[in-house]
Amino acid sequence: MELLSVKDLCISFRQGSGLCRAVDHASFSIHEGELVALVGESGSGKSVTALSLMGLLPAASAVIEGGHALFEGQDLLKLENDALRKIRGNRISMIFQEPMTALNPVLTVGWQLAEVLKLHRGLHGKELHDECAQLLEQVGIPDAESRLEDYPHQLSGGMRQRCMIAMALACRPSLLIADEPTTALDVTVQAQIMELLGALREKFHTAVLLITHNLALVKEQADRVAVMYGGSIVELAERQALFSNPVHPYTRLLLRSFPGSNQRGQRLMAIDGNVPPLAEMPVGCRFAPRCPLATEVCRQQCPVAAEIATGHSVACHHAMLSLPDAAPADNVSGGKDDTPLLDVKDLKVWFPVRRGLFRKIVNVAKAVDGVSFTLRKGRTMALVGESGCGKTTVGKALMRLVHANSGSAILHGNSDLLKVSPKELRLLRRNVQMIFQDPFSSLNPRLMVGATIAEGMEIHGIGKTAEERRQILKELMEKVGLDESQLSRYPHQFSGGQRQRIGLARALALRPELIICDECTSALDVSVQAQILNLLQAIQRETGVSYLFITHDLSVVAYLADEIMVMYLGHIVERGLASEIFGSPAHPYTKALLSAAPQMEPATNRKVIRLEGDVPSPLNPPSGCPFHPRCPKATPQCATLPPPEHRLSSTHLCHCWAMS
Repeated sequence: MELLSVKDLCISFRQGSGLCRAVDHASFSIHEGELVALVGESGSGKSVTALSLMGLLPAASAVIEGGHALFEGQDLLKLENDALRKIRGNRISMIFQEPMTALNPVLTVGWQLAEVLKLHRGLHGKELHDECAQLLEQVGIPDAESRLEDYPHQLSGGMRQRCMIAMALACRPSLLIADEPTTALDVTVQAQIMELLGALREKFHTAVLLITHNLALVKEQADRVAVMYGGSIVELAERQALFSNPVHPYTRLLLRSFPGSNQRGQRLMAIDGNVPPLAEMPVGCRFAPRCPLATEVCRQQCPVAAEIATGHSVACHHAMLSLPDAAPADNVSGGKDDTPLLDVKDLKVWFPVRRGLFRKIVNVAKAVDGVSFTLRKGRTMALVGESGCGKTTVGKALMRLVHANSGSAILHGNSDLLKVSPKELRLLRRNVQMIFQDPFSSLNPRLMVGATIAEGMEIHGIGKTAEERRQILKELMEKVGLDESQLSRYPHQFSGGQRQRIGLARALALRPELIICDECTSALDVSVQAQILNLLQAIQRETGVSYLFITHDLSVVAYLADEIMVMYLGHIVERGLASEIFGSPAHPYTKALLSAAPQMEPATNRKVIRLEGDVPSPLNPPSGCPFHPRCPKATPQCATLPPPEHRLSSTHLCHCWAMS
């Protein structure tokens, strides 16, 4: 039965004296119990569409110019506020992208959950309290009774997202709108969230509108998929039809942009350019400026959606034409050798916990507890694991941005990055650079990007004159796919992908031998991510630079990494070549990570391993093996003694009692 029918939805925003169209004649429907995925790049109009259904668009700037959205016989776009308020949070609920900003930081989780139940279901007293606790239990939060008194900052990211889901499902809505509910979550938590949504769909027949750019997740979970670009639905089909026979050039390019092990050694088919701002949307097909198949008719006439098969519609003038093939990477092994560049031994980073008037140390958080590895020249070492395992702390310790309590990090076999004097470190920093997770906060908002990139060059004496440095800056901008004229712009004038390119240019300006990449693609659209990955590979082939790639995105790791380290609660539990880790994982934690990650490539006999609970606090780590409280193979021995090292090959190591 059809639950929601959106037809010819048109939404514009006021800009100056005119209107800019953000959603342009979007049409789709959702049936009872169905999961429809709405996919596309940032700026394509996905969230604006969802917010219009909830009546949450800013009244001062947004204008709904046409269309209807029929939900259970009522047009949501024409309802008065009082009538809409009875539906919102009751019959239609929404999970927002960032739970920390969606939850009130000064109110307990229980209070915020109770507010929904009091308003829409009229519950009070003990009945209200019991229902709140039961809702938290249903979404998989342990010790739900006590968690009702917790504030949002006291919960992990996954638990906050589960609280948001509990609030959204408190009134058992007919439709749940989930706006990027798993973005920035670990694959294990992501799997728990999607399993929960699946169970609720089955039990209560709740329909889900899933807004995401995770194509692997869509392939595993969706019933139907709507692909959106420039405010228009360019392709709509059942999941199997869309992934087996994508028709629109944008859909096909998106799927080609997704990295994986089957694309190693190839350039990803990245989509050139970015989604244009609303004020610069072209006439005709909005995808035409970026489409390799575009002709004059595309630039003049807007295509009309047509059904090419039952349930499969596409809006394109040249949908059946073939796209050019992706070009293979040149000299993939160039610059790689077996010479050690960085040798890290027994790295420990412990953060003191101070309390009281005299700031006495009462405990320590063991963020990194004895990490060792060797990174070779021209190679990419991936460091993977859940949030809170210490990945970023390892990178910052190597940069001396946090203090290491013990250990060594020998560069070129002679200089210890952890022990050299500040003067020596200043010279060595030219050889070791870092790209941070959030490119906007890592760039000075008051400096033009040219000054930001040139700052390190001036400190280290790269370029004898200002004119020589200017020439280097021009070459760097070309290398990272930006224009020389953009050197005089400020960070806020760039997109997220462009800012990440600027961060890469700043690192490359010093001609380093090692770049530490901290989640540098995690917040990017799949198309922009493909551009950055292609760029990283091209630079590595050209210069022989090594990467320590910190991430929780296993599809990126499968595509890019030569070697992989799997980290859990400050310890490396497994290390090996990418082919060894993906082909024959040994540690139970590695197996759980790989099984929980959604995959684009077809998997045979894939068994999903669900980990219970969250990563323990480094303030109170478990004794023995740190993974044993969550390990499906744990024995009494695991709880008392640290696991021994097992060498499975000359390159493959695992720390686990189960292999003894």
